[in-house]
Amino acid sequence: MRTLLGASVKMVIRDRQSIFWAFFFPLILLGVFRLFSPGTANTTNLLVSADTRTETGAALVQALQQVPFLNVEVRSGVSSAEANGILAQRKFNAALLVTAGPTGQPAAAELITAINDPIGSSITVAAISSVVDRVNLVLTRAPRAIELQARVSDVRRTTYFEFLAPGIIGMGLMNFATISLAASLSRYRAEGVLRRIRATPLAPWKFFASVVGAYLLVAAAQVFVLDQVARLMGANLHGGIPFMLVAVFGTLIFLNIGVIVAGKVHGRGAVEGAANAITMPMMFLSGSFFPITSLPAAIRPIVELLPLTHMLSALRGMALDGESVLDQWPALLVMAGWAVGTFVLARMTFRFDDN
Repeated sequence: MRTLLGASVKMVIRDRQSIFWAFFFPLILLGVFRLFSPGTANTTNLLVSADTRTETGAALVQALQQVPFLNVEVRSGVSSAEANGILAQRKFNAALLVTAGPTGQPAAAELITAINDPIGSSITVAAISSVVDRVNLVLTRAPRAIELQARVSDVRRTTYFEFLAPGIIGMGLMNFATISLAASLSRYRAEGVLRRIRATPLAPWKFFASVVGAYLLVAAAQVFVLDQVARLMGANLHGGIPFMLVAVFGTLIFLNIGVIVAGKVHGRGAVEGAANAITMPMMFLSGSFFPITSLPAAIRPIVELLPLTHMLSALRGMALDGESVLDQWPALLVMAGWAVGTFVLARMTFRFDDN
């Protein structure tokens, strides 16, 4: 059995497409998403046109310079047309033009933004508006009815990249197990390997046990590599060995689904298409990239039945919240039901013959 398992591992490793889906594709996703989620606000280069010799201009510039993500440069006498030209050169992301009003009248301030990111633009506008309101209160000496003090909670805050890392690990395991195994079994059938195995004294269950064992070993290596890379990229993850065991257990479900697809669909191209049709919707609906709470309420009950949803819930509970395996028993119970159900269906649908 050990020799058969070793041969199965070699066959899996030699399949370059399988290894790409198992390792390199999730690693690429981790790297790309890490670039777009640095964990800190991007710097906004702000051009301020104001007369700092006046009390209003000096107070406004001083308050703006205290905003951490604003890089403020002061110039005097910049018109609206000139500001548009300066923003077109991409050196500045926004311009605040302050014009003194007639004696006894408030100054006029015009904020022009050239930030492509809608979220970044909203944050910048809100921050500058807040600064202007605060300066207004200070200069008018208006008494404060409410004094607000803000502090950071002691509760650990999870970054988007930390939320994303278990999702990409689960997605990678699902794609590898379902698509790769279904394609491999389809290839074995087309090349007559399954028929020849059937003609030997080797029990079919031993062949399948070696193939599944090989995929589970590669899955364990996949979890370890992706977990370590995510940590090197800055994700603070917990879990260790229990995290890996739950991930490998979830992989077993998708291996069963791969066998079902290979048993019901013939032709490698058709098999890969059918496997993708199963994994692609699940990848997005089960919360690999975004929380399922953001989905419409009408489809959420369906999403909460999917195996990947519960697999990711268990993985995130351990990796992000530091919970134990026992705390994940509701998700593990659903996963166990999926594992048993898909195993029975795989046993009923897959045949070793060529038809």
